[in-house]
Order: sequence, then C-alpha cells, then structure tokens
Amino acid sequence: MEKRILLLEDEIIVSLDLQEILEAAGYLVTVTHNFQDAIEAAKKQKPHLAICDINLGNGSTGIDFALEAKLLLPKLEVIYVTAFSDHKMVEMADASNPFNYIVKPWNEEQIKVTVNMAFMFLMEKMKKDTLIQSLSMSEYKILDLIAKQKKSKEIADLLFIAEKTVRNHRYNIIKKLHLPNDNNSLLKWAITHFNK
Repeated sequence: MEKRILLLEDEIIVSLDLQEILEAAGYLVTVTHNFQDAIEAAKKQKPHLAICDINLGNGSTGIDFALEAKLLLPKLEVIYVTAFSDHKMVEMADASNPFNYIVKPWNEEQIKVTVNMAFMFLMEKMKKDTLIQSLSMSEYKILDLIAKQKKSKEIADLLFIAEKTVRNHRYNIIKKLHLPNDNNSLLKWAITHFNK
C-alpha cells in the first residue's frame, strides 16, 4: 500500500525538514503551505494522513483545513504540529478529532514514531472495514444490535425472525470476523469496533 501524507506547513524550512524525514522513511509526501493549496491537494492526492501546523499565519488555520478535509475524506487522520498549547486552541483542535499532536520543537524520532503509529491504526481500521464489508445485510443489522448489547431473543423480536436464525447468523459472523468461538467474543468485538 502506498502511504500518502499531505503536509500543511507555512514555514518552508520546517516543511522541507519534515518532507525529508518522511520520504526517507518511505512515505509519499505532498507539501502545501496554505489552506487553499492543501484542500486542492487533498482532492487530488487523497492522502491517508494529514500533518498540519495549527497556526498558518493570517487567515485559515490547520484546524479549518482538518475540518474541511474530513468532509472530503472521512477516513483521513490528522496529526497537528504546533508550538501552541493554550487551552482554547487545544479545545478547538480537539473538535476535529485529531489522531495526535506533535509539539514544537520536535525531533526526528518523535515524527517517525507518531506517523508510524498513525499508519498502524489506519491499517487496523482498513482491515476492520474489509471484514465488515464481507457481512450480509442481515448479519450487519444483527452485529449493529449486538453492539447495542441486545440479546438473541430481543434481536429476533426486533427483526421478526426466529431466535435460532439469530444464533445461526451469530455463528456466521464469528466465522467471517475470525473470532474465537467463545461466549462473549462477538459482543466484545462489536462493542469495541462497531459503529466507531
């Protein structure tokens, strides 16, 4: 898998440093220096990860970019690079649900570890999405109700099917998701992974 990163940083020296570190680690990096260029690049490149400086001088911020970019690319993860740690700024940034923050001055190891963690998380999410896509519509509905902690009898009543049918579906879902066949494995998986 090609690991695509969009870098939004208004300081050219900083962006060159980050680009060099990330490309040496095997990532495909697109560098932008302002909000508008970053949005255009996001549309074209469809990055998996965006690394944004929060403060971009005048006008739009990295937070504005993250909020807009996530509308275009709902699976995009964002890491903020910032010299700021004031409460209001962090609160605003948190609204965009970032993967992580890197506080300036950063070091090379910190960048590599944070980006590597983000891609491990993304790979896990993609694997989960693929597993969920293998489910039939009935299995998907049942998994949704299991995640809401409904028992087999309740699920049967809600979906107007026999309880035995629900049990058969549960068995098939466990097989498709490669879960151990113990009592609570499906419930635990559904609560942890489903509808997140």
